Amino acid sequence: MKKIAPLLVVSLFVALLGARVAAAQQGNLLQNPGFEQPFSGGAAGNWQKWSQSTPRSDEECLVAYHVLPKWNVETAAGFLREGAASQYVGNNWDTWSGGVYQTVAATPGTTYRFAFYGRGRGSNESSPAASETALQMNMRAGIDPNGSGQWNDADVVWGAAGSPHDTWQQFTVSATATGNQITVFTSADWGVTGVNQCRQFLDTWVDAAELVAQTLPTATPQPTQPAPTPAPVQTSSVPTEPAAATVAATLTAATATTAPTAAPAGTATVCVNAFRDANGNGLRDADEGYVAGVTLTVAQGATVIGQAVSTGQAEPLCFGNLAAGAFQVGQTLPPTLETTTQPNARVDVAAGQTIALEFGSRLRTTPTAEPATPTADPAQAAATATAAAAATGAPEGGSNWLVYLGLGAILVGVVLLGALLFTLLRR
Repeated sequence: MKKIAPLLVVSLFVALLGARVAAAQQGNLLQNPGFEQPFSGGAAGNWQKWSQSTPRSDEECLVAYHVLPKWNVETAAGFLREGAASQYVGNNWDTWSGGVYQTVAATPGTTYRFAFYGRGRGSNESSPAASETALQMNMRAGIDPNGSGQWNDADVVWGAAGSPHDTWQQFTVSATATGNQITVFTSADWGVTGVNQCRQFLDTWVDAAELVAQTLPTATPQPTQPAPTPAPVQTSSVPTEPAAATVAATLTAATATTAPTAAPAGTATVCVNAFRDANGNGLRDADEGYVAGVTLTVAQGATVIGQAVSTGQAEPLCFGNLAAGAFQVGQTLPPTLETTTQPNARVDVAAGQTIALEFGSRLRTTPTAEPATPTADPAQAAATATAAAAATGAPEGGSNWLVYLGLGAILVGVVLLGALLFTLLRR
């Protein structure tokens, strides 16, 4: 009995641990969300490969182009977020765009949230040399609400893009299903026009994906009563063309700077900016700048950690001295703009880590008002004009005294005319 008891305890512990793991994954709708083996053709089981192909048109690597990347299993401990494997997608020297995708059953009208962890490395030196942080890998998450499985479907909703150099960053996106299935995409794009991004190593890794159904779309929490701020910074008014505005940042909490700085040990930093996405492709191209007048918010739960207004400059607004944890980052647009990326994202920031996000928007197209149809009947036009005049807020009875005055003038005229006639007849 003494030997059986320890075995019983161990068995119970394993059973409880298995139940806990199963409960934690119960809401995840993905198959093989951890990108575990076996792999087929370089893609993790239940996942498929996708890529973009555009020809090279110059020798300087200054015009964006995309070749077929390589997919493979990654088992090195330094490139795993969890489990025993992660999905590698990368290439040598030539820029590329692609990732993996999976199509799952869905309920029309239900909002789903897709998330995965990604990291990347771009350099002419092999690991463990640091990644060149100036390079843009443009990682992001995508959902096709109709489940077509096509990355270039016009219905695909893309989340905010980021470049997680030598660190894991979570990318998220939410969308409402329009059919009985949806497709989720992991994506990276190293091709950037105007910048030479050709390096010997252009590598990315993705791990720990999740797809869950939500009762409500993800939204950036807004406080009922924002925390009081110090004396507000004076801001210039936002003109019709927001990109030309210069607006000073005003925070409700935390401190914003106009450039990312090294985070002290034990603290975290979230940097965010808003760019003008003129072509609406969800990415900041080389010929697209930044936009002012967009409210950028960093929240944790129901508490707004910081809030600022974009300046239209390339330097992001950075919220520092944050405790490590999960944050919701979002943008609020002025009426003249419409979003071209996911309006908000959830990020997990570790101690000493800096994470940068960019949200895209473009000028909203305002339909031209139709001209009023002319009234053919003059009497109807007069009646309409009278009704319109009354609707403008004229005082009650304001039109009656004019009528009475006119009638009085006519009566006086009749009396005077009668008196004149009487005088002439007497003569």
